[in-house]
Amino acid sequence: MVSSTIPIVLASRSLRRMEILRREGVAFQSVEAAMDDPATPPQGDPQKIAIEMATAKARCVAANHPALCENAFVLAADTICHSQGECVGKAETPDEARRILMQMMDGHHTVVTGVALIRRGVLRTWADHATVRLEPVDEKSLSEYVKSEIWFGKAGGYDLEERRRAGWIVHCDGDPDTVGGLSWKHVKTAMAEWPH
Repeated sequence: MVSSTIPIVLASRSLRRMEILRREGVAFQSVEAAMDDPATPPQGDPQKIAIEMATAKARCVAANHPALCENAFVLAADTICHSQGECVGKAETPDEARRILMQMMDGHHTVVTGVALIRRGVLRTWADHATVRLEPVDEKSLSEYVKSEIWFGKAGGYDLEERRRAGWIVHCDGDPDTVGGLSWKHVKTAMAEWPH
């Protein structure tokens, strides 16, 4: 079992991922990966793409910050929505946000979060999945949300917990933290089973 005193470097500046770790009482340092993170993901297998993106982020931070990461767990994640056969990323304009949200409200979609964990050159990767259904909202609610720009930087144009607090009906089959960008319970298990 790995000691809980081993430092964690989160290869992300995602507010939601940091919020999940803080909620769990996890001490960490956050370092953004100096790499291109396209708003629109490539098309293909969402699990493979999410794991590849998470791995690239973890490796980038580990390589660029060797002293900080020398004995630490370097943790990275990438979240993709998959809807109607398409990998859906983050909206960059209000019109795109509206289109993506309308797509997310048209039946179920899958949220895939790829995770990469590196320590001392050892890499472990996996993907967590959740199925989500956003109930359609009225035009006024949708327009106000699009105008607010709360959707910016969020895969699929929404944050599950934030939208639930706002009164939207969001069904989630799976770990809500997977939708939020990081399932801590799986990370914790992986660290506990880490080779010495």
